[in-house]
Amino acid sequence: MRESIKRIAQQFIVSHYPEADIVWIGGSAVYGNVTKESDIDLIIIDEKETPRLECYHFLGWKIESFIYTPLTLQIEFQTARYTGMPTILKMCAEGLLLEDKQGNGKDLQREAKILYEQGPQLWEEDKINKARYQITDFLSDFRSSEDFEESLFILNKLINLITELILRADGNWVGEGKWVARNLKSYDEDMCDKLAKYTKAYMNTNDKTELISFIQSTLNHYGGELFVGYKGFFL
Repeated sequence: MRESIKRIAQQFIVSHYPEADIVWIGGSAVYGNVTKESDIDLIIIDEKETPRLECYHFLGWKIESFIYTPLTLQIEFQTARYTGMPTILKMCAEGLLLEDKQGNGKDLQREAKILYEQGPQLWEEDKINKARYQITDFLSDFRSSEDFEESLFILNKLINLITELILRADGNWVGEGKWVARNLKSYDEDMCDKLAKYTKAYMNTNDKTELISFIQSTLNHYGGELFVGYKGFFL
């Protein structure tokens, strides 16, 4: 991590959250892949604050402040395991502990690391079947669509669904945005490369054949297409 980023984060905390008990720096700043569009992600634990996300410009940097109380952070950890979205959990597990007034930050970081290494809750059969049904439905739309613009939006949904199925059915984190691609590549680099290859081929040629075949063959690993006999219950 650049020392300049650490200093900016420290100045920001003194200026905006001087009573914070625990502070982590997470995200790109920790992994050393900062770009001109990067922001500084801060996890701030303060019993007296209202849990929220608040964004700032400070000394030329964009700063995202994820503010929790100790209780709401615990809820966030457990929610991450259920949803498969480990954004905050990962930042607490792998982030730089910048402030730890009461000495609880190290314990929370150890807990976050254990939970992150355990991975999310495995999808049960009903979750897998719901994903199979949804992929089947959107794949049918994609096959039959003759409108390129509509096909792009259908394909976006298909890619998200098939990737989530691959990762969650096999007990892996999903994440959001770039982290979906990174997690898929980390889990199965060949599959990630093929998904990108066939999607790029479709974009260049408007020929769906290979992409549809790839999605179908991938879905077959989890039971194949599902429509007739599927039952889903409204909450």
